[in-house]
Amino acid sequence: MNRKTSFFNGHGRGLSFFRFLWATLILVLFFPTTASASGLTVAVDTFLSQGSSIFLGTSISELLRTELIGNRDIAIVERGQLNAVAEQQRLSLAGVVETGTAVEVGKLVGARYFILGAVSKFGTLLVLTARLVDVETGNVMKSFEQISREGESGVTLATRNLAAEMLAFFSGDTPAEGAPMDDYRYYLYEALGYYNLGNYGRSIPYWEKMTKLSPKNEILRFILGGVYYQAERYNDALLSAQQSVTWDDTSAEAHLLVGKAYFMMGDYHKATPPLDRALELNPRLVEALFLKGQAYKNRNRLDEAVDLLVMAIQEDKSYVPAYLSLGQLLLEVGAVDDAAGVLIPAVKLEPGNPNIRLLLGTAQALRGNSKGAEEQLNALREMDPQMALKLEEIIESQ
Repeated sequence: MNRKTSFFNGHGRGLSFFRFLWATLILVLFFPTTASASGLTVAVDTFLSQGSSIFLGTSISELLRTELIGNRDIAIVERGQLNAVAEQQRLSLAGVVETGTAVEVGKLVGARYFILGAVSKFGTLLVLTARLVDVETGNVMKSFEQISREGESGVTLATRNLAAEMLAFFSGDTPAEGAPMDDYRYYLYEALGYYNLGNYGRSIPYWEKMTKLSPKNEILRFILGGVYYQAERYNDALLSAQQSVTWDDTSAEAHLLVGKAYFMMGDYHKATPPLDRALELNPRLVEALFLKGQAYKNRNRLDEAVDLLVMAIQEDKSYVPAYLSLGQLLLEVGAVDDAAGVLIPAVKLEPGNPNIRLLLGTAQALRGNSKGAEEQLNALREMDPQMALKLEEIIESQ
């Protein structure tokens, strides 16, 4: 039984959960909105790197531009245009840029705001700072800061959070109404339509547009992370779930999604802390118990894995993935009687699951119950001939 197959068994309930969240989303986000900025042009300078890789500042500024692009009320000046104007006027945008220089270049490219930024390294910490300069007045309107405690590996999340803070400053936390094809409700209806058809990839751009309009809405970030997850874009799912946690650390489901994304990326050590947090917030969260058990199993912490999988079954006696994982673990350590005891109720819950049939047939063969093994073999021949051949080999070897 491979990791991905075992993980997805029994996870259809997530779809009903997302339908519940969509209803919540409509109620939460369609309250009266703040006034939106209209037609802002923003220039983003390359971030200065201090004590870190010289290329890191360039990467951050490019990611920041990408995150800001897509908001219907904001136009971003292309970096090439910015550099060309600065060179033509013999103005330097390298190193520490003075506010006066930013104002001069900003006026030449027609920008309303100019973003100056830096990334600084302090031991293992990376600190991203930015100043928003009002080109018309020359004043610094606002300063922003985000910290990566994971060094360069956490820079993407920190930059996305920095962009969200800026978007919230420009247009408020919720969007004003726009043109019929560029309105929040239009994005929502299109996103839900494609998602309900199972076309996750085509729904994603509409969810992303909504996050640009409601940049710090934790529910929307969580839903987007779930859609990324369904589309098997696990790294994007991780970042979106982490942003949801940034705005609301009390969401057990968001912490669970962080753990799920790490798990599917094969990082079982990093999956454990967010699963712990999810269980701290909701000790009865069955999927978190199951996933933590799976993570411990893959880390060879078998006793703890058994305890967690048993807890998952006790919490929800219909949760088949926990039976399946526990049965396989018990087989691997040679506890064949215990494995059979776990798998027999599992096959009653899902008689059409070939993975359970294979494991139960193997357990019955190893414990000398030839009749029980043959029963599973006959069932498998109808379900999955390849698995049936595999079980037949096991039975013949006993």
